[in-house]
Amino acid sequence: MDKKILWSPDLYAAHRIPGIAVSARGTLLFVCEARDTFSDWARIDLLLCRSEDGGETVRGPLLLASGDEAHPTVNNPVLIPARDGRLFFLYCRDYSVCGGDVFLRVSEDDGLTWSEPRDLMASTRPEAHAAFAFGPGHGIETPDGTLLCPVWFVPAGAHPDMRSHHPARVSVFFSKDGGDSWSLGEVLPETPDCPDPNETAAAMTSSGGVYLNTRLTGAGYRASAWSDTGYDGFTAFTPARDLRDPTCMGSVVSTAWDGRHALLYVGCDSTKERENLTIHASLDDGHTWERSLVVEQGDAGYADLAVTDGTVYVLYEQRFGEVVRLARFPLDELFHSEK
Repeated sequence: MDKKILWSPDLYAAHRIPGIAVSARGTLLFVCEARDTFSDWARIDLLLCRSEDGGETVRGPLLLASGDEAHPTVNNPVLIPARDGRLFFLYCRDYSVCGGDVFLRVSEDDGLTWSEPRDLMASTRPEAHAAFAFGPGHGIETPDGTLLCPVWFVPAGAHPDMRSHHPARVSVFFSKDGGDSWSLGEVLPETPDCPDPNETAAAMTSSGGVYLNTRLTGAGYRASAWSDTGYDGFTAFTPARDLRDPTCMGSVVSTAWDGRHALLYVGCDSTKERENLTIHASLDDGHTWERSLVVEQGDAGYADLAVTDGTVYVLYEQRFGEVVRLARFPLDELFHSEK
């Protein structure tokens, strides 16, 4: 397994909330929050880097959003690559509270240049939520062209502090017209075994539906839900107890292996510490996870996934974002590993 440092301390205290996506041209795109301090409410810049050679050389960073005195926190960057070559970049300002909004930028030249930010706050049903954030990680395009990204939010009035991240609910933010208009999908509440669902990742199932993999607060495991459309008709969250989790970010991606549809999940395989970052594979749309491979045995944290040309890429934090590494390895290495 090859590993390299993508971001390390320079102008910022931490590079957090990593996201990775593959464009229609095969370019790898990396995004992160570049924070002045380690706080979620720090002054933050959102950075983008690109690689056209599978991670051998990485160019950038390009500044896509910047916190200022009035709104220091820009957060939760998410890329959605479309099959027509366009790239959609979603992000929030101050988690949408206290004058913060949510924004979209679009690139039509593989991430080299970007449109001016477009405010989409009205499409998020702002009357229904306080704190609100995308992903984190990456979004997807479904076979029928729907662009979507999971979101988590705190229902309006659920906590006296509008800046609180709990108690959360999960939904998706989606567009069925190529990014012209956006809507908030069905809201998935908690269940007795799946408390306080929040940060969520999405991937395609073998039937063309959408699988959600969700972080739960303090449960020690992940949760799963499925939908035929990706924006409504979801099953209730069910525990994914074989995916241990210390309340950290996890990510999923769909791919093909040996002629079969596969889901890959990456997360910290621990119930207490952000450590033992591990890839798991499922051949039954996330109901069971048959294979696993350790990416980083010691300290690790938030991580995102991409697959292209038979290679798996993992972008992940260490030391709470002091260092962000890019790991890559052949997909076959995962499926030839032992559970």
